Amino acid sequence: MTDKSRRPDDTPFKQQRMAAWQPILTPIKVILIFLTIGVIFVPVGVTLLDASKEIYEKTVVYDGDDTDIDGCKIRDTNEGKQCSVTFNIGEDVEGPVYVYYELENFYQNHRRYVKSRSSLQLEGENLDKNDVSADCDPLYKNHSLLLNPCGLIANSLFNDVIRLDNSSGYSMDEKGISWLSDRKVKFNNVEGFKKVQHANASSSCVEVMGSEKYSDCKVYVDSDGVTWYYWYPDDDKVQYLHESYPMVVSPIEGVENEHFIVWMRTAGLPTFRKLYGKIDDDLNKGDVLTFHLDLNFEVNSFDGSKAIVISNLGEFGGKNSFLGISYIVVGSVSLLLGVLFALKQAISPRQLGDTRYLGWNT
Repeated sequence: MTDKSRRPDDTPFKQQRMAAWQPILTPIKVILIFLTIGVIFVPVGVTLLDASKEIYEKTVVYDGDDTDIDGCKIRDTNEGKQCSVTFNIGEDVEGPVYVYYELENFYQNHRRYVKSRSSLQLEGENLDKNDVSADCDPLYKNHSLLLNPCGLIANSLFNDVIRLDNSSGYSMDEKGISWLSDRKVKFNNVEGFKKVQHANASSSCVEVMGSEKYSDCKVYVDSDGVTWYYWYPDDDKVQYLHESYPMVVSPIEGVENEHFIVWMRTAGLPTFRKLYGKIDDDLNKGDVLTFHLDLNFEVNSFDGSKAIVISNLGEFGGKNSFLGISYIVVGSVSLLLGVLFALKQAISPRQLGDTRYLGWNT
């Protein structure tokens, strides 16, 4: 048997004989490149900066070392202390207005923190301890109870409750704040979970749910007064999300709660904000927005802080002057270099060699 030749085919591509072009950067070309970059970047930067200045944004720090208000600090988790944060609107604001919570010095980007989750469990698969222990290490159980969902991200949920006072004349919508793909695909209640809406809470589980299997179901009445019968599999062996965070998550929502879904999309920096709700109406100058807070998420242990941010959006997103300033700085430096090189070329030009000698075949 003859050995197959290892020599590449005799083609321009495989023998590296493809036609190539390399620009020769003469002084005039370099000057024109710098001036073109400057002429383009500076107006773009000014436009971005002006657009950022048009965006309304206001922040109130309510817990941490340097707070803007008093009476909202807590030292322990799940204190349940209540306080209020007030925003005085000093100008007309075009809606919708978005309400965020902001955390400082909380490292959601830590490698061990980011990895501590089970995607299959979040998608609804009914897994046991052996299935999730590796993915969710070091937090996959609470004593003898399996955590569902498990992991550091799910079990460090921001659980301050933020409510907009109705007397302001506005309402805050907390639906549609997460990514649609997350709601539809990545977060589903555990396989076997069942819920049934019913007229009252006096009927038996078997009667409402239709099977003896659900004889130990539970009843929940939501904030709208609607009665639900619900059942979770292995409820005596598993601690579900609504049992870990009853102040934020209802048993009817479970892992499909949008505040939880937003939290699970980890931030890349230690200071970050996450969307809590939105006000769909325009705000008028002189309006007063009061938010009532139930304080449960402590930040004292990691020297952090908490804040509420209200902001609208512009054509280029939220308020961010950095991008506009960056364009202006780069454009200005390019213009300066272009002018300096032009002066140098005019005053003391450098004679170029014969560019024909740059070719390989000469």
